[in-house]
Amino acid sequence: MRKDDLSTKEYKRTDRIYQKDSNWYFSIRQGAVFGPYESRKNAQKSLESFVSILKAQQ
Repeated sequence: MRKDDLSTKEYKRTDRIYQKDSNWYFSIRQGAVFGPYESRKNAQKSLESFVSILKAQQ
C-alpha cells in the first residue's frame, strides 16, 4: 500500500513457490510458471535471480 492510499483493505499473499507431484515451481504475478526444480531451495534461488534481473532492468 502506498502512503497516500486511504484503504485499509488487507490482501492475502500466496506463496509463489509451490510443489506439484515431486517437483517445485514458482509463479509470477503475470501468470507465468517457472520450473520444474528438484527442490524448494533451487526454486527459491531461481526466483531470487529472476527478481534481481528485473530490478536491474529498471
